[in-house]
Amino acid sequence: MERINRRKFLKTTGKLTLAGTAALSIEPVISHLVPNPLKLAFASETQIEFDVYNDVNPNTKDIVAHTFKDCLAKKWWPGICYKTSKPMVAVAAGTVTDVSNLADTTGYFYQTITKEQNQAKGFGVRVTTGNYYNSFYLHLKTPEVKFGQRIKRGQTIGYPDERWNMPRLVINEASDQIDPNNYGVNYSYMNYWDGNTDLDIGKEEQSKRYEIQQQILNKFAGMVEGPEKYTLLRKKHKGMQLCKWSPIEHFRYIEYLHQNKPETFPSLTKEQFEEMRKEFYSNQPIVLTLPFKKG
Repeated sequence: MERINRRKFLKTTGKLTLAGTAALSIEPVISHLVPNPLKLAFASETQIEFDVYNDVNPNTKDIVAHTFKDCLAKKWWPGICYKTSKPMVAVAAGTVTDVSNLADTTGYFYQTITKEQNQAKGFGVRVTTGNYYNSFYLHLKTPEVKFGQRIKRGQTIGYPDERWNMPRLVINEASDQIDPNNYGVNYSYMNYWDGNTDLDIGKEEQSKRYEIQQQILNKFAGMVEGPEKYTLLRKKHKGMQLCKWSPIEHFRYIEYLHQNKPETFPSLTKEQFEEMRKEFYSNQPIVLTLPFKKG
């Protein structure tokens, strides 16, 4: 069976331009983590699986303790865990909307991370960006930020708690947990922030772009024929009810289908697809960067 992971797909179609990133030997995705709807049977003898999960981020591969798919497999609150003593920094500008001791039984994080209460150590911080996005920084010492504080991208959130020494980044989009690596500056792995203020988009503009992306996805869904007709925009990460594909994951799946199974969109011309693809990527509503400073 031929397997095509997202980085390979993006690289071969010219959408991945991470400077200085060498070719990596990537571990295959654990087969039982791939939802059944993703297993596509073609008329030919070859079967191809489309992996929605990123592999280990090459920019931080030495300090990743648990990937997004690892957290799913462990039934943890899905995010990315790091083994580092570096301080966590804001992956996007926003407002601090929660600062809690993870062990506080009355706090937001204790009530939310129900399957990890016996492992909840240190503090958690929630930063809200725009109308749809929240970033969570977990297992920290007393945070460097306070409730209600407006913070900038790259600003220090806090240092890892020694008892855990495995800070975690979780991203929530419109109440769904999603893979943080989906929102890098190249729409793949997250990169370290280079100080570019153009990455920050205002709340009103975010909402506008988010709605445009949803409209494009719905337009594609209306063109679908075949087994994907009723599942194209309903896919979830296996095992987590509140862990769905983000819009960009849905669109990458559409790109994959368009390239490898064009009969899915019988009325879609190449010119129409290229125009919609350009509009979709130009309206990415938020870009996240890595939660640590380089070096």
